[in-house]
Amino acid sequence: MNPEESMRTKGSASAHDDAVGAYSKVAAIMAAVVGWAVGIYAGFNLLVPLVATAIVWLVSRKLLSKPKQAVVAPFCVQAGHLVWFVVLTAKGHEVINPNLIDIAWLTIGLTWLWLKPGKLALCVLAVYQLLTLPYNLLQFSETDFGSAANKMLVVHVVWRVLALFYMGRLYYRMSKPKKNVKR
Repeated sequence: MNPEESMRTKGSASAHDDAVGAYSKVAAIMAAVVGWAVGIYAGFNLLVPLVATAIVWLVSRKLLSKPKQAVVAPFCVQAGHLVWFVVLTAKGHEVINPNLIDIAWLTIGLTWLWLKPGKLALCVLAVYQLLTLPYNLLQFSETDFGSAANKMLVVHVVWRVLALFYMGRLYYRMSKPKKNVKR
């Protein structure tokens, strides 16, 4: 390869890296704007799952071993959602509550993901999220904009989408063939 081709290759890789960096910045700005808008709209409803997710993230970063660190993002988002369900159920003072199904499924799925991270645990949690997301979207469309129920449903939808995103990303990473490391 002559020096000009070598420079062109390096330049192409650099241009590609610059483009990826620019897309990442745009995505980060868009995420910040959407997060801000959801926070303004949902208000206090966002507090419990957000704080719970942050606390679970901090604790799990310390408790999980290095090989299990990959599950932290999907685990903590759903654990924060689970804490919110528990708080809502306790606040409702009802013995039989529809949230009990959510609490049971998330508890089983998250325990499984914590103890034995793998594709099957991700699939069980993804099925739950994929079954409940359309229901939450339907409820959202049927509630009055600005009502307490509408604001709560926005948070549910955001947490479910985040959970699906992080689980999909982890599933993709688990599906990639491992590179042979030569020593």
